[in-house]
Amino acid sequence: MIRSLFIVLLLTTNILAAPNIVVSIKPIHSIVSNITQGITTPALLLENNQSAHHFHLKPSQLSLIDQADLIVSIHPKFEVGLAKVLNNIDNSKQLMVNDNGIINHHTWLDIEYMQNFSKMLADKLSQIDSINANAYKKNFTLFNQKLAKLKQRTSQQLSKYSTTQIATFSNTFEYFISSNHLQKSTTVTESHGERLSIHKILKAKQAMQKQQTKCLISTIEVPKKRINILTEGLDINITSIDIMGFNINKGTKHYFELVDTITSKISQCLK
Repeated sequence: MIRSLFIVLLLTTNILAAPNIVVSIKPIHSIVSNITQGITTPALLLENNQSAHHFHLKPSQLSLIDQADLIVSIHPKFEVGLAKVLNNIDNSKQLMVNDNGIINHHTWLDIEYMQNFSKMLADKLSQIDSINANAYKKNFTLFNQKLAKLKQRTSQQLSKYSTTQIATFSNTFEYFISSNHLQKSTTVTESHGERLSIHKILKAKQAMQKQQTKCLISTIEVPKKRINILTEGLDINITSIDIMGFNINKGTKHYFELVDTITSKISQCLK
């Protein structure tokens, strides 16, 4: 009887000790889910197709933030709708994927960067939840091994296109292109939401034609009409990519499926 009560007390203490974690976007939520697997289940703040750049927090989302022991986000300059709220929260209860020196915040498209972030996350969780420190470290080790295999798989699939010219509508894919040693002929504009001037259109078309660019990639936010204007008269493949993985179920497998999907779509475009 005493032993049973001790076990129940031990389990209850462990559950109570597990922190409430809120994560801003799906890809990062997947990474946090891997590190916290078996310990606690993080809440995802931006569900469905909410824009990470422009959104207004609902009462239910504000409640999640208010109850959180740790809030994981990319950066206030990325999740602009979170900036004001994050400014009013103690730094000890926050973990940002990117530091203030980074301009392009789409770092989850670089697997190695996510390996480094996962280590930082495991260390942070071990500090605020020392009871489960060993579990976080074990989860990190397993997850890091899976990421290494994902990186190898992605590199092998794209290696055959290392000399093929690729163009991007915005700077969103910089980390993916650089980490996989792909050749970029041009970037049409810095932001996918920026309006195109005639000068930018002509400059991009000339660059793509001169470099015999095989593929133009954009995010799903870019209207098809803009892409058609850019590629009119050019012999070039185009692909539109959902970098958030809105249609992929959230959870531990999400990040792997997202990277595999992006890799597959770019491979097809470069053929």
